[in-house]
Amino acid sequence: MLKNERGFTLVEAIVAMLVCTVGLVAMAELMAVTLRLQQLGRNSTSAARLAQDKVDQLTSMNFTTNPGAACGGSITADQANHWDRPLDDNGTPDDPADDTNSKGYKRRWAISRGPDNDPNLRLVTVRVLPDVNDLRTAQPYDLTTIIRGVGALCP
Repeated sequence: MLKNERGFTLVEAIVAMLVCTVGLVAMAELMAVTLRLQQLGRNSTSAARLAQDKVDQLTSMNFTTNPGAACGGSITADQANHWDRPLDDNGTPDDPADDTNSKGYKRRWAISRGPDNDPNLRLVTVRVLPDVNDLRTAQPYDLTTIIRGVGALCP
């Protein structure tokens, strides 16, 4: 027999396989965490976009003639004319009649008098709530801003 024969013993091979297994399991867990964080970021971005869309919509409304832009509302409870469910346009943005699928969120908004009691300013807070609260969604998203329009003082 040759005295120079070199190789791995069975114990060394098992230890190497154990080390590789631990490393691969750790990488798989890291990938799962990364996917969850990516989805959380995507959902947070969607909520911010929906809140900004509602603010843009309220900005274009007349304070005195449109009930959705009237003073009042609540961000903690659904109140008439101050909440909605954003809908997908189903691929036809020019036809709102087919907008039936909810985006998975509910929006509530509260409108109060603006700074210095200026009748042309309103303080608007929009809250976007996910329909499903789990590890894939963030907490409710709030956006507060001041909008300008023509109207009367809030009571």
